[in-house]
Amino acid sequence: MTLVLVDLVRNTKNVMGNKMEQIENINQPLQQEILAMVEVDQNMRETNQCDPEIDRQNALRMKEIITEFGWPGKSLVGAEAAYGAWLLIQHADHDIDFQKQALELLKEATTKGEAEKKNEAYLTDRILVNSGRPQIFGTQFYTDDQGNFGPRPIENIEELNKRREEVGLGKFSDYEQEMQELEKKLQEKK
Repeated sequence: MTLVLVDLVRNTKNVMGNKMEQIENINQPLQQEILAMVEVDQNMRETNQCDPEIDRQNALRMKEIITEFGWPGKSLVGAEAAYGAWLLIQHADHDIDFQKQALELLKEATTKGEAEKKNEAYLTDRILVNSGRPQIFGTQFYTDDQGNFGPRPIENIEELNKRREEVGLGKFSDYEQEMQELEKKLQEKK
């Protein structure tokens, strides 16, 4: 019994030690900077007061971060800020070349467990749509010239849910309903 308890304590200390080591290795100033940028980004979007200058400033800073550190993944800035880095790049629609460069780094990061595969899907769709091509994961929506809100054109829609499942996204019909509800809330704020 004592041997089992000692093993349990030793294993717990090893797991906790590894987690503490990971936390200690996070670049906290960079983490906080990214989270602060995300807060400004999201406040702007939640109030429906989009300012392209904020997106440009965020993209410029993200370029500097990527140049210095590579993709700001989970082990560098923690999971929340790694997600935030993706979000800021997702909103850099004015600079498709930067989004493409970032996507290549993001793909590499997902293979190492440093980023989420679904974020790769969102950025892939964003780049395709920004390039005038059909999206493949059904993540991008818009309001057309007649005022109708819906998804941007989707390539091979018959296989859409299969592709979404492969990257950890839910069924398209559920996502479409969520997007419709979100759009309704945004329109009510206007």
